[in-house]
Amino acid sequence: MKIDERALLQERVRTLVLRHALEAVLDRLASVAREAGKDAETEFLNLEQSLVSAARGLADRATAQKLAVLVAVEDAGTTIRAAFDNAHDRLEVLRPAHLTLVAPTAAVAA
Repeated sequence: MKIDERALLQERVRTLVLRHALEAVLDRLASVAREAGKDAETEFLNLEQSLVSAARGLADRATAQKLAVLVAVEDAGTTIRAAFDNAHDRLEVLRPAHLTLVAPTAAVAA
């Protein structure tokens, strides 16, 4: 395996580990936010915007660097967005259970 290929593979593995770690942190954040009575969705949106903005800032500073740096920053941004997308999806799954207090047929019958 060439050195460049090995470095790319290592970077991909780090990105995968980052994604799983970030998803675990987001799960915990959602749990804590719910326990505190806060809106986890708003917390996620603010955090996501901050992280993606920071990643883009790194990319702007790295324009004079090798393409590999730009690719790594883009991978990090993609990883962050994917983790937040998964967290948002899990929140959506939880939300309907709290909102469906009355069965649709009972509401129509009334």
